[in-house]
Amino acid sequence: MEVGVMTKEELQDVILSFTNDVLLDYPEHDTIFINPFHIHKFLLSYEDIEKVYDSIGALMTDKIYNGKSLSEIAPLLTLL
Repeated sequence: MEVGVMTKEELQDVILSFTNDVLLDYPEHDTIFINPFHIHKFLLSYEDIEKVYDSIGALMTDKIYNGKSLSEIAPLLTLL
């Protein structure tokens, strides 16, 4: 995977690997932290937002990033 160029599918695969917490650099914004507890529990922390999602679909489609979702901003993110 090329640094800084990530598809939404690649991002989803990283999160679903359940091997580590996921830290993402979102240029000109705060770092995104995702703790994938298991297939039905994902903790997300971003700016002053802390949310728990019950599916990868809900995590990937929630438009909390200035009206955009993780799926939409995936190409802008870099794994830390």
